[in-house]
Amino acid sequence: MTIDEQSATAVPAEHDFPDHRQVEQRFGDLAPDGTTSTQALTRLFEHPRVGLRFPRFDRLVAEGGFGPFRILLVGQGVERWTSFGTFGATIRIGTGIRAIGRTSYTYGQGMFVDGHLVATADATIVLADKSGPIALPDELLADIEELRLPGTSAAVETKPDPLRRERQYYPAAATVHARVGDVDLNRHVNYIAQVGWYDEAIASHTHDLLGDGAAKTLPRYLPWRYRVTYLDEVRYPGTYDIGIAVSGHDGQTVHYELGLFDDNRCLGTANASAPRGKLPATALT
Repeated sequence: MTIDEQSATAVPAEHDFPDHRQVEQRFGDLAPDGTTSTQALTRLFEHPRVGLRFPRFDRLVAEGGFGPFRILLVGQGVERWTSFGTFGATIRIGTGIRAIGRTSYTYGQGMFVDGHLVATADATIVLADKSGPIALPDELLADIEELRLPGTSAAVETKPDPLRRERQYYPAAATVHARVGDVDLNRHVNYIAQVGWYDEAIASHTHDLLGDGAAKTLPRYLPWRYRVTYLDEVRYPGTYDIGIAVSGHDGQTVHYELGLFDDNRCLGTANASAPRGKLPATALT
């Protein structure tokens, strides 16, 4: 069962999460309509997640018993369940471990306002050395075992369909340019910035379909749900293309398939669900 299927059937209650943190809603988190943007959600969820400590594993690394290694974020999902957002408001975020594999583990998170669930997220982490993914050491397994959420599953599949890595799979495309502000401590384009790129691609595509008259309404068409896979590092400076395909739609929602490309090399993929608004059915086939 995928995380998307799990979240649709059983979202943990706030008290089920082993770790709880409070964050404050920033003015910059709010979209033009006054609600929290989906890209801002990825940033809000990041702080509690990276703040979790694994004492046994940290001690093992400090004593030279494991390494060298890299920590790779290979996939994440975020979903806004309801519109919310108030500058300065306190948000509670619960964090735990949703899935454990041989070389990876997946965080599960819930965001709560006044006790009500407003958003969920997950993030899959792989440990790797120069040869590729490496088995999680017993010390790390013991640490993450203590953070298990109810209904923890086996490893989460993060690899996209091979067809999604091909440029010709996508009938439309948008060009994005890496900015110096997109670069993080690891000297590549940050994964949160990449979510913003996918937003840009969908906005550009919507503008192409609706014309200049819809320019002021484009933020209304941005996704409320993302499932993102990171396949390779995205470098600055650089110009990249995002392939765009519509995988389905109904009267309220459009489902997009997206691919991030450097020439013909796929660096990542994303699935997104966004409001349909005034997009005509003829433009979505």
